[in-house]
Amino acid sequence: MTRWIPRLVIGLAALHFAVSLIASSTFDDMARDGLWNAAPGEPLREYEMWFFLAGFGLLGLGTLSGHIVRETGRLPAQLGWYLLSIGVPLQILYPVSGAPGLIVLGVLALIAARRDSAA
Repeated sequence: MTRWIPRLVIGLAALHFAVSLIASSTFDDMARDGLWNAAPGEPLREYEMWFFLAGFGLLGLGTLSGHIVRETGRLPAQLGWYLLSIGVPLQILYPVSGAPGLIVLGVLALIAARRDSAA
């Protein structure tokens, strides 16, 4: 499970990018507006831009934790706590979202980290 969790986080990041690019109704409009300062003051554009950019945060967590696993053979517990600290408030604020995926991955990461430290 230790090696799979970073891959699943990277997969979640890829899903974030895909959903934001496929389901976005505003990226074309922003491109036509020249991109510079195209999101402020437009709530839908701001939401979709932050959703897209959150994928980079997940990608960073996944690739960095994957590197740590390759170097040490252990998954850092911080990954689980970070995923939970994103997922739990998101679940409360946006009940219909991908937050359950973050919460499940966070719990699995904490279980894997605990098993790694016990071994």
